[in-house]
Amino acid sequence: MGKRLAILIAVENYHDTRIPPVQFAEADATGFSAALQLGGLIDEVLLLSTGATRTSINSKVRQHVKTLTADDELFLFYAGHGFSKNGHNFITCYDTDRDDLENTSILLKDLLDACGNSACNRIAMFLDSCESGITDIPEIRGIYSTMSDKELGEFFKDTQYRVCFASCKTSESSYSAPLLKHGVWTHNVIQALEGADSLALEKGRYVTAMSLQNYLKKEIPRTLRAVFSSPVTQTPWFYGSQSSDFVVSDLLTVLQQRNAVKPGYEQVKQVFLRIQESMRVASLSGFSKQKGHRVPDNVNGATERFVESISNKEITDEIEKVHKRIREGMKYKRRDIMATAGRIVTPDFEYLVEVTQDREDPGKVMISRQLINISPSIIGDDAFNDVFKDYFDDLTFEFTMSVDLKDVIDRVEDLELGGIDLDYPADCSYLNITIGGPSPKVRVTPHALTVHGPNKTSPKLLMESFFAVQQKLIGTPVLKAITQSSAA
Repeated sequence: MGKRLAILIAVENYHDTRIPPVQFAEADATGFSAALQLGGLIDEVLLLSTGATRTSINSKVRQHVKTLTADDELFLFYAGHGFSKNGHNFITCYDTDRDDLENTSILLKDLLDACGNSACNRIAMFLDSCESGITDIPEIRGIYSTMSDKELGEFFKDTQYRVCFASCKTSESSYSAPLLKHGVWTHNVIQALEGADSLALEKGRYVTAMSLQNYLKKEIPRTLRAVFSSPVTQTPWFYGSQSSDFVVSDLLTVLQQRNAVKPGYEQVKQVFLRIQESMRVASLSGFSKQKGHRVPDNVNGATERFVESISNKEITDEIEKVHKRIREGMKYKRRDIMATAGRIVTPDFEYLVEVTQDREDPGKVMISRQLINISPSIIGDDAFNDVFKDYFDDLTFEFTMSVDLKDVIDRVEDLELGGIDLDYPADCSYLNITIGGPSPKVRVTPHALTVHGPNKTSPKLLMESFFAVQQKLIGTPVLKAITQSSAA
């Protein structure tokens, strides 16, 4: 395979201030370029706003495409205003004059001919300029009249390795969104080229002409619903052979690096281990009928304070027992381990015990034991795992940003992963994931993922279960939320 040439043109601001700016056009071009680089190094020609004059666009395109060989690939990206006149399509430039649009803009056919006359056989165009009508709505990238698809159709028809992705049908508008800081279409193109969603991949690694267009058709409506309160329509369009043989980007190396899950990984810092056990209020050592104590039949401030007062011995005994195990097993010095009411603090972790009234059954209490603020280096330590070898059955990873569970459910269902079953209520307030085989149960909420083992076990084995769950959820928004959170 030869070189990969990307010519990226974005006109966000115009010299003629009567032509409205194209929101986020420059961010679209630079973001597209960075995403394309993930599939292999590119030779980049970047023309942004003041650098995207009529002369410079014509000159740079002709100058660079004539150097291409049959083994090379050409990517041409344009974000800016476009229009059609007398059946011919034009793209605007920084120096386009609104009083003389045709003579100060560029015929799209001239660019297509320059590309087509080169020796290059593999050409992919990304065009965010198929807009309609002058409008005062800032999110719509429109200027003049509906662009014609005849020229595009003729250039790209019956060609296996010439494709064009357009942001919308010629009768529609292309939207941008401040929330995304991109055009909606380009945002999703970038997501696909970054390998951010397995739905955009062929065989788990390739972004092909077919996989990309299928992804855009599914994802653009979802994104529009997410960023606009009023219904809008934008249909991503495609010209050329929608072939799985046209590989736009091969992301194998990037995905292997990104999806590598290693023990001792920084995610441990956001993990806490927990076990909860229930017992009757009347079984607490401080409960005494002789003192007039009564089992609560509701939960309020007074009953919670009562439970706290009569559970002191359980907490103190537990802290004393664990303090001894830690001191003897891990050989900390006295000043390295501090025990206070319900808490043990060491240089590598904290251990907490808490007794609270059960809100679902006021006559019971929940005893919660937790390991928090765990150092990644301690997870593999034999002495640490021996101290807590039979203590915990839950591991929880807390996200730094909340997760949209409806989106998670939709995407995992679309992936149709074998051996994974989902269970969730109508309001999608949580998601239970069952993975075939001996894997533990997984619950996802908007703020955390919990791995629940069938038995009490050591911290190390719970962490290994957590890593195993991640491996099985590669390509899902769940793994993305975990990796983004731990990188924050």
